[in-house]
Amino acid sequence: MFEPGFDQASGLRRMVAPPMATELGLMAFPLALGMPPDWIARLAHALRALGARPVVIDAGRGDGLSQALGLDLQYDLLDYLHGAASFDAVAGVTPDGVHVLRAEQGLEAFVASGAPARHLYGALAQMTHGFDVAILAMPADELACMADPLCAVPVLPLSPGEEGLVRTYTTLKQLAEGFGYSRFALVGCDGAGPTHTQRDHHRIAGIARTYLNAEVSLAGALPVDGSGTPAGLARLAGTLISTAATPCSLH
Repeated sequence: MFEPGFDQASGLRRMVAPPMATELGLMAFPLALGMPPDWIARLAHALRALGARPVVIDAGRGDGLSQALGLDLQYDLLDYLHGAASFDAVAGVTPDGVHVLRAEQGLEAFVASGAPARHLYGALAQMTHGFDVAILAMPADELACMADPLCAVPVLPLSPGEEGLVRTYTTLKQLAEGFGYSRFALVGCDGAGPTHTQRDHHRIAGIARTYLNAEVSLAGALPVDGSGTPAGLARLAGTLISTAATPCSLH
């Protein structure tokens, strides 16, 4: 935990001082399914291929998502907040232009400061990098600190079979009952075909509507082939932009 007064650090003042100048869309990915985050990395690359300028905020326990994006980051967002390193030194960049911030410690400090999440997103939106999408990957039990349940649409993976259904619904229920999230988007993973993905979505959506008063949409499914950015992956990324990227000014 960070001592009172941490928010007086010069780096944190830089992040929270300016109002938001341009809009930044937030995509929230709860990490609580015992599933490697490679699927999130694929979506980040697909968004970039569509022309978006995503910044990935990797607040998972460990560095799984950063490594899935091919990066071994030496700094945490906390180093920037403390003024110990520049933003460009802290943020890694993939060959196709996806910026990635390791942020487990930095977000803990930011939340402890009491600053609204929109101030951090607003600072990112104002940077000359031109970020327009923030991909927030964070443990499910911490997500509400940076993704307002009244606005955010958490994106969850849906793997085929009963085990996949149980894992997805368990996290969905945790977020709905524990934090008040009422809208969710699912992405079919692990090579589930369209028929199975639609069937499983129908089951989860019906249960969630009945018992959690939550709406669960299906954004699409990841293509089995992980190479390149096929048309199906591009369509999925486009759907997520339109259905799950909520304005950060609302947070």
